[in-house]
Parts: sequence; C-alpha cells; structure tokens
Amino acid sequence: MKVQLNKEDQLLKRFLEEHIPFHELRKVGFFHKDMKKSDIHGQAKRICEFFGYKTVYEYGAKVTYAHISYASGIYGLDSDRPLHIDEEGKLKEAPFIEQFGGIYE
Repeated sequence: MKVQLNKEDQLLKRFLEEHIPFHELRKVGFFHKDMKKSDIHGQAKRICEFFGYKTVYEYGAKVTYAHISYASGIYGLDSDRPLHIDEEGKLKEAPFIEQFGGIYE
C-alpha cells in the first residue's frame, strides 16, 4: 500500500529529488547505509546537521564564488578560459573568479 504524502512532504520529496543525489551520497557514506530514499525527513535532517542549516531549503540558496582553472598544454600552463560576449558586445574570457547563482535566482 502506497503512503499518501501531505503537501509539505510532497514539496520536500520533490526538492530532495531535484537537488540531492541520494544514491551517490549514500554510497560515499554521507547518508548511512540503512537509510532509505523514502526517508525524506531523515535526509533533510542529515543535510541540515552537516551544513548547519535551519531548513533543508537553504541548500543551494546562496550565490557561490569560485576560481575555476582552465589549463591545457603539456604542462597545463596554457589558458583555455572559455570566451563569451559581455553586455557591451565585447569578446571576453571567463572571469578569474566566477559566480554561480543560487537556485532561487
């Protein structure tokens, strides 16, 4: 018999399915080996404890900045930074520090 989820649990289940790779994280030990994919509250609790969130919906909400290396050549000394057209129509390389938007943007 299939359990009917309330609206809050349906939202939580959908959020976890879209943003959290359950099987991969269980395989590497983030989720304990006995946790089932259907244990959505256990998953949310583990994510909140690990990242220090008040709610699992904070996951991916903030903009992240990172340096991404693009190296090529025999010793990795040549730059293969991707090219793009900026807002002014000029050809530019990807910035040294790249910005990755949050999931709510």
